[in-house]
Amino acid sequence: MLESPAEVVLAQVLPALNWWLESKRLPSTGIIHTNVMTVGLILAKQMQIDFPLRNEDCVTKSQVRGLSGAAISKLLIQFGESRPFTSEGGRTSRGSRELALELVHILNENVSAAGFGGLVEAEKERVALSIQESFVKRIQVDYLDRKRIVAEIDPRLPASAAISAVLEAAILRGGNSAGAVAQHLVGAQLALRFPDALIGNDGYTTADQQTSRPGDFRVGDAAIHVTMSPSERLMSSRCRANLSNGFRPLVIVPETRVVAARQLAENAAIGERVQVISIESFVGMNIEEMALFRADEVKSGLKVLLETYNDRVRNVEPDPSLQIEIPANL
Repeated sequence: MLESPAEVVLAQVLPALNWWLESKRLPSTGIIHTNVMTVGLILAKQMQIDFPLRNEDCVTKSQVRGLSGAAISKLLIQFGESRPFTSEGGRTSRGSRELALELVHILNENVSAAGFGGLVEAEKERVALSIQESFVKRIQVDYLDRKRIVAEIDPRLPASAAISAVLEAAILRGGNSAGAVAQHLVGAQLALRFPDALIGNDGYTTADQQTSRPGDFRVGDAAIHVTMSPSERLMSSRCRANLSNGFRPLVIVPETRVVAARQLAENAAIGERVQVISIESFVGMNIEEMALFRADEVKSGLKVLLETYNDRVRNVEPDPSLQIEIPANL
């Protein structure tokens, strides 16, 4: 069967787009950031309006025109995908504008060279929609269809054992998963423990310097640092800065790193002024206390913790597979 003119164009364009997408995959985690997908989707939509694409029609001085969580959600629904994706759509990401300018050039160059200009309007529409669909499929494969973190949790055991099981599952996932999970577990527990306090919720890779925050979280005078691998810099620089600025540093690490973290604090000559506690104990004991140490309440508390965790992850992380599958036994 002879290929249609649109199929001929797509046979040349889609491999170029796939190469571009793969070039954006982070080597450390294998993840392609969501704004790469959303920028592609919104520019493919712009192709239906005007082509070749013009920079001024696609970007402003700081953002990508038309890019928002609502706009992306609407486009996904048009292709039959109604699962929640990203609330911002990449609109506020610093790199989205640069990605858009790069992709404008790639689309113009490859689509024009493939003969797009010689197509009738119906075929042009088909090409634009097919390019949109290719980005939708990539969103589904790389994000929406990725499995969540699965941990075996026995509610008959202390709550700390459940937190340990989740961390172990995150470690097995690899990449930055364990660090992100640890941070958001603590954030979720703080949000439940102090419902009237404003508990920050930043992405795992957000640096303290970007937010002027004293640690991953601040509660009262405490600057809370959550890390899977405590370092000399954490103690000698960040915790010392906390003390100089009137904060009480609290370092939360895995149980296996508590001794090492305390030694690092001693080496920095701030051992008596820095509190170190394990993630398992901090989160687990909070759950037990809030449940008044009643088994049924601890079980439901674990479920609420994971639900809160998932909500927080959905709001700030580009990788939805960092969410935790809630076991049926909770």
